[in-house]
Amino acid sequence: MSKYRLAELVRTLGLQQFLRLPWIPSNPFHKQVYTKPQRTRMALEELGTTCVKLGQILSTRVDLLPPEYILELVKLQDSMRALPLDVIKKVIRDELGRPVEEVFASFDPIPLGVASIGQVHAATLHDGTEVVVKVRKLGVVEQIAEDTAILRQLSAAAAKRWEGAQYYDLEGIVQEITESLTTETDYIREGHSAEYCARFFQGDPSIHIPKIFWEFTTARVITMERIRGICILDLEPLDKAGFDRKELAKRSVSIWLKMIFEGEAFHADPHPGNLFVESDGRLGLVDFGMLGVTDDEVREHLASVLKAILDRDADLLIDSLTELGAVSRDLSRDSMRADLKHMMGRYPTLSMAELQQSSTLEELFSVVRRNHMQLPSNTFLLLKTMSMAQSMGKGLDPDFDMFPLLESNVKQLLKKRYSPLAIGRRLPSAAADLAILAMGLPRRLNRIVKSAERGELKIRTDVSGLELHLEHLERIVKRVVIGLIAAAIIVGLAIFFLAYSLGR
Repeated sequence: MSKYRLAELVRTLGLQQFLRLPWIPSNPFHKQVYTKPQRTRMALEELGTTCVKLGQILSTRVDLLPPEYILELVKLQDSMRALPLDVIKKVIRDELGRPVEEVFASFDPIPLGVASIGQVHAATLHDGTEVVVKVRKLGVVEQIAEDTAILRQLSAAAAKRWEGAQYYDLEGIVQEITESLTTETDYIREGHSAEYCARFFQGDPSIHIPKIFWEFTTARVITMERIRGICILDLEPLDKAGFDRKELAKRSVSIWLKMIFEGEAFHADPHPGNLFVESDGRLGLVDFGMLGVTDDEVREHLASVLKAILDRDADLLIDSLTELGAVSRDLSRDSMRADLKHMMGRYPTLSMAELQQSSTLEELFSVVRRNHMQLPSNTFLLLKTMSMAQSMGKGLDPDFDMFPLLESNVKQLLKKRYSPLAIGRRLPSAAADLAILAMGLPRRLNRIVKSAERGELKIRTDVSGLELHLEHLERIVKRVVIGLIAAAIIVGLAIFFLAYSLGR
């Protein structure tokens, strides 16, 4: 950190005690070649596997970091250097119990890809089947355990020294990194994730999920069927092969929308390098190291967010984001509403197609950041996946509009959710919940009464947005008063005319 002149970060993390000098020297006559985001990315690269993964996760958290940092941290996705072939062969021999030459008929020494945790090589089985072999790097699990323990200590130190720490769930971010790395280091789990996706798409012949060869798979080595095709965003080869890019955009994005809206889990890394167009038109999906989990409740909140954005309903958007888990200790609802209304006022004819422009999305996330709202990892993983899928669609077709696909999925979800059959299936469960509540209610009321008698009862209220309701109540009262006056005048005139008629 000193090398890359990140003095503020050193002080925030409480690392001054490890410096030989009490300050980080810098040459005032030295030209500043690199920006602070660039220096941060370079430091993370040099710090190794866990910190590279930290940067990769933060590169997707546009609700936490400004765009200039996101643009730099994205570069960490392709920044790792390949391990020597001898090291890779040793891991395979240790795991499979035989030399590489005995296990495979051929093994390409040049890796197809290198990641922070492992690297991938092409190979051929003795029966002629083409496969890819992903090998976990030596010492990665131990290094991750050590690094994440250090990150937990640093996050605790930063929470005490950094004034803005209360706006960011530092402990949650470290936990997200730990869970992501733990999942991705276990290749047996990745194999099962691939098989889940294969079962999910088994009725769709247009989707190709690679087969896992379990006899050549362990926690450190995974062998799967090789998928050959054109990378989904290699536009020139796609055009030469005669593929319709507009159709590919819809089909590609529909893969993730189907998993999100109909499945129990979804492939959470729609990177262009993970989707291929095969010669027969099938879409081949690879890399199942990261799977997200979803349910009907999250899907309903997501639909509510989309509706609020399109209806330009700031209050509904805040409520929907809160229900998704975007919480803050001192969220000013008024400030959030004012910022959202200002943004929406600048786009009075906002459509989903316009929403997909990065400037508008960045502005929306800037409002979220400025008001210290933060999305939990599981929810943001879903939103990030949808955003990446949308970017993939627009990369294939600049005019691609994801809203019709979203609208179709949301309508189908609501139809399924509120159909008589679905409601009938939920009735027994609702009745059981109601019975449990009724049985426990006397005991809970007794505890409340006793707490009140002892003076221990505390009531906390959130009055954010109260003035909006007061204004609404004031308008209602005014209307009621005017109505009463008008009614009194009418009744008075009626009595007057009646008395006048009787007098005559």
